[in-house]
Amino acid sequence: MYMKTSISEKIAYGMGDVACNVVYALTSGLIVYFYTNVIGVSAGVVGTILLVSRVFDGVSDLLIAQLMDKINSRHGKARAWILWMAAPYAVSATALFAVPSHAGKMVQAIYIFVTYNLCTTVVYTALNLPYSAMAPLMTNDEEDLAKLNIFRMSMSPVSNMIVTALSLPLINFLGGDQRAWIIVTAVYGIIAFGMLMWTFLGTKERFHTKAAAEAENLPFLVRLKAALQNKYFIIMFLMVMALALYQNVNGTVSTYYAQYVLGNAEIMGVMQTCEKIPWILGIICMAPLIKKFGKRNLVLGGAIICIAAQVILMINPENIKLVLVASILRGLGEAPINGLTFTMLADVINYGHWKTGIRVHALIFSTFTVGQKFGGGVAGWAIGQLMQLSGFTGSVTETVEAVAMIKNLYIYGVILAWGLIAICMLAYHLDKEYDQVLAELK
Repeated sequence: MYMKTSISEKIAYGMGDVACNVVYALTSGLIVYFYTNVIGVSAGVVGTILLVSRVFDGVSDLLIAQLMDKINSRHGKARAWILWMAAPYAVSATALFAVPSHAGKMVQAIYIFVTYNLCTTVVYTALNLPYSAMAPLMTNDEEDLAKLNIFRMSMSPVSNMIVTALSLPLINFLGGDQRAWIIVTAVYGIIAFGMLMWTFLGTKERFHTKAAAEAENLPFLVRLKAALQNKYFIIMFLMVMALALYQNVNGTVSTYYAQYVLGNAEIMGVMQTCEKIPWILGIICMAPLIKKFGKRNLVLGGAIICIAAQVILMINPENIKLVLVASILRGLGEAPINGLTFTMLADVINYGHWKTGIRVHALIFSTFTVGQKFGGGVAGWAIGQLMQLSGFTGSVTETVEAVAMIKNLYIYGVILAWGLIAICMLAYHLDKEYDQVLAELK
């Protein structure tokens, strides 16, 4: 029997990602700028902290997946975590910006490491991993699952857009100092808490297969082996690493690009808004396009559009109008991958069940997010090291070499990331095989 979700439940589910994206927008975009330009920590130190933190983050993903498999709450296997983590999420996000400003550099670095890992490695993982694994537990209808994820991914950019567009103007309005950053983040945290409660109260888990229950009792190494035998999981793992590379380059470097290349850091908000609006509209229009072109072809086409946007930007990287045109094109190109990634991952789980006879659910979701976080960590570390090598100091004006590095990262880093995504999609052929997989599973 197929079980579908209502419109109100889809909206409630989507609100969860709106809330999750508050911290993601902060940690993939503004946090490095805050550490270097407000607190005065060197870009190299920040980059190293991000890389080391991602190693811990990857381990925490696997641990949370194990706990998800073993813990059965009256609120559900995944849904319960939203209730448990909502308040810690708001508090830990605010703590990120309470760096002791008058302490020594070593104390500041330790504080950043501890609070960054508390927020992202522990709390965010324990919130976002179960949230991401929730959709297949809410419905067993393939079309409804696709719609559920489209709701999620069309709503998720809203908070990202608001955080990136409004944060710097609000912070500057409140004085531009560390206190202003803390106030703005605390307000975001309170709003995010309310959204997470909406998700918890407005959703319901109703689908848990016998195969998934049996898989939970298997040893970890057996489940890991089953996941690694799934070729499409490997492809998706590599793809999400490349996507994380793009998101961190685009999120982190865009603030520096706006300030040092375009002359005003607040333009970053306009750039991100121009990118997110076509992203949202593209995802809303995704359902009929899936049937016509297929998921893989849509993601591949989007990658080509994003690369083309950067080629256009190379004509005149300092022209604001051209920067905004490139942002709009990238938003269109991003829509397929952001709208379809989790639906494709559900397909990959079904493929693995068909191929190995083992339905690995939470472990695949967790290992998938390991790729996302590791890719982001490598990107953050590389950005920090390259900027420090260029002589970047975080002052009001920067050297010609530092500005050139910011330009190169913003243009060519994005091309590299989307080129890798395109290569992954050229090797992905599950769309053609999926009908047979589903038929044999039934």
